[in-house]
Amino acid sequence: MPAQAQPAIIETGGTIVPAESVHTFEGQAGQVVTITLESEDFDPVLTLQNAAGEEIAFNDDFGGSLNSRIVAELPASGTYRVVARSYSGNGGDFSLTVRLATEFEMALAKADSLTNEGRYSDAIAAYTAAIALDPNQAISYLGRAQATLSQVYMDQGETMEGPEDIPAAARQSMITDFETAADLLEADGDINWAMSLREQAAFLQGGGEGN
Repeated sequence: MPAQAQPAIIETGGTIVPAESVHTFEGQAGQVVTITLESEDFDPVLTLQNAAGEEIAFNDDFGGSLNSRIVAELPASGTYRVVARSYSGNGGDFSLTVRLATEFEMALAKADSLTNEGRYSDAIAAYTAAIALDPNQAISYLGRAQATLSQVYMDQGETMEGPEDIPAAARQSMITDFETAADLLEADGDINWAMSLREQAAFLQGGGEGN
């Protein structure tokens, strides 16, 4: 999480028995909140609802882990419900935090949304903006690499058969992003994921000089 994290609105833990826990907080229209649910006992699933129980946002896995995170703008002032549950239905201990989102988190959420909408060129620019705000978050580089690859697929379609068909500039951008993310993950102790990303970078590098 970026160093400029906001004070928590909710910061709690507990045990989900058997598989669901509901928490409420008061929010103001236009506020952007970050909700994080973490557990070592189960695969967390997170839902943000309004007071009537209508879903506003949902997340299962985030950032390459089984933990869940939602970054959402509140549409109205009032009471909101955070529903924490287990994907498999098994109970266990968890940690839940609700706080105002940082500028970086809002930028990253925008980039992710653009990717989901298929607006890959705009997403690449948005990930770049997020990286400028906090260059030490591996997830931004991974998102930009994926958006770059998706843009190449959109441009080339079925004519792309391997890394040698990726334009040289796009391929080098992806290699750099994978290697940078690997360095950050390794520094954070995630050796296996770092190794996997370096293997992907090496695979792309093997594509030759490209177009």
